[in-house]
Amino acid sequence: MSNKPQPSLTWVYEGVWGLLGKLMCVPRDAPHLPVMDHEEIDSRKPAAGFLRYLKFEWAIAMAFLFLLAGGATIAIVANKNVGFSILAIPVWLSFFGLALVGYLAIYLRYDTTWYVFSDRSMRLRRGVWLIRESTITYENIQNVKVSQGPLQRFFGIANVVVETAGGGGATQEGAQGMHAGLIEGVSDAAEIRDSIMAKTRVAHTSGLGDEHDEASNQNSGKTAWTEAHLGVLSEIRELSAQLGR
Repeated sequence: MSNKPQPSLTWVYEGVWGLLGKLMCVPRDAPHLPVMDHEEIDSRKPAAGFLRYLKFEWAIAMAFLFLLAGGATIAIVANKNVGFSILAIPVWLSFFGLALVGYLAIYLRYDTTWYVFSDRSMRLRRGVWLIRESTITYENIQNVKVSQGPLQRFFGIANVVVETAGGGGATQEGAQGMHAGLIEGVSDAAEIRDSIMAKTRVAHTSGLGDEHDEASNQNSGKTAWTEAHLGVLSEIRELSAQLGR
């Protein structure tokens, strides 16, 4: 499926993009994410199914507006006043204007949405009038989950919600004081979730050597002796020596 408007509307769409770029400085390319040498970058957009999902919502909204415009036209014509009937013209002009704007807005929403992933962090960007761009480091991530409604299942897409504690890179306020970054309308949500979780585990253990060693000892069935343990053993030995005298 093409991710561009119909050919008859392409020139209109490109003109809108040119206007947005000049007047509102709306970026069209993927956001830049600083990386280290030999670090891979994965830049992606929502899936093609997300466009179909948005178009379906647009069609439902247009059907509702069509019924309203039709009802208004019937009421105007039933008045049997020629001068008053002229009001039907702006009603339908408004309908077709809203339909065109809404259709182009679908593609603008798609083209301004970017998800960029590195080995250490991710950067999310969306929006035209208000551009929202945030960076989330994997070490701040607390939970990653997939959400999918019935309509999203029909179009083969889902959302990945990345929850972080505190404000670092948060884009949306979540429940229980959490913040969340939204990766919307992707077709491989489970793979993205697993990839983020794997990088999060690495980020949580790197630089925390003591905790990593302790976890390794626990997994291997060994006990990590501390100075407190050794002190108690020393006291027990001295008491045993005194009792044996």
